[in-house]
Amino acid sequence: MSASGTVVQDELEAPNPAAVAEKLENLGYIPLNISRKKGIGQGRLFEKKPRVKDNEIIVFTRQLVTLLKAGVPLLSALEALSDQTDNPVMRDIIGKIYVDIESGISLSEALAKHPSVFEDMYVNSIRAGEMGGALDEVLMRLADLIEYDRETKSRIKSAMRYPIIVVVSLVVAVIALMMLVVPKFIDMFTKLGVELPLPTRILIMVYDAMNNYWYIGLGLLVLLFVAFKLWVKTPGGQFTWDSFKLKLPIFGPLLMKSYMSRFTRMFETLNRSGLPILQTLEIVSKTVGNAAIGREIEKATLGIRRGDGIATPLKQSKLFPPMVVRMIAIGEQSGSLDEMLHNISEHYEMEVEYAVKGLTSMIEPILTVGLGVIVLFLALAIFLPMWDMTKIAQ
Repeated sequence: MSASGTVVQDELEAPNPAAVAEKLENLGYIPLNISRKKGIGQGRLFEKKPRVKDNEIIVFTRQLVTLLKAGVPLLSALEALSDQTDNPVMRDIIGKIYVDIESGISLSEALAKHPSVFEDMYVNSIRAGEMGGALDEVLMRLADLIEYDRETKSRIKSAMRYPIIVVVSLVVAVIALMMLVVPKFIDMFTKLGVELPLPTRILIMVYDAMNNYWYIGLGLLVLLFVAFKLWVKTPGGQFTWDSFKLKLPIFGPLLMKSYMSRFTRMFETLNRSGLPILQTLEIVSKTVGNAAIGREIEKATLGIRRGDGIATPLKQSKLFPPMVVRMIAIGEQSGSLDEMLHNISEHYEMEVEYAVKGLTSMIEPILTVGLGVIVLFLALAIFLPMWDMTKIAQ
């Protein structure tokens, strides 16, 4: 039921009924009845979500702000964007937003009905822009933030492409060697009737396992993958996995820099939008992309409620780098928090760019050593018995 007493029936995407009730209350509605849509499971392993790319959200946001700045009414702007969109999923979502706004709700409330496309940070920024009369400015900052996230992910994927290709090629080559070449040598070695060296015995054991029990290994891999996906979906599993990622030797520092840049950018965007600091940090903690960092941000909100400020609770955390804490403290003291957050985000943006460029050069030696170890093992396993054969023949 709406605040005016009108009964409204609609659909929301959420993990459980309690989350639906919370979203409805945040939108100003009183939940009367909540039921799960038929055919929709809870916590499915491979849940299908609307396929809307970040680029489409960026284009939608930039085109919307351009039309609004030109004086085009919001409904007319949405209608124009719907006609220009090629993606049928995005077109359907824009159509639903149009209908919702036409029925009397705000843009932020209409966007909140599609959490798989417009995350909490996006919706709450729009809500703050509507309340402060600065919707155009908020939309531009949101487009910049989403574009930055997309570029960062793209740079990391590009840096990882070479190592992944090398590792996959190596695995395929080893499997082909084990299944096509090694059996011929094994037949020859077993006919010798002499004690084989340790590398050769290990090679024979690996071959027998691959040849006779491959289905067990494949089943275990699938089982482990499914168990891992289910475990990561739990709050404890997500927290443990995200904490582990930050401690990885090469990728941990890169991920930390990326998360710090994202944290400060989102913090700045929401703070400039005029949201209360506690609400801002609550949203950032859920959308920063790492459960471990998000938990530390949630702890900081408790410190702020006690009157400790922002920097003091963050300083007690072992995750936040000292530079971030110091600059936030300076921003608090000087009244230029937004400027300091912007400077931090730019600094870590450059750090991420440098780290991504150097990622390939750091991984290459590791791949080379790994490849050398495998080649050495195969060479010893095959040529040591042949060396023994030549000595016996002499």
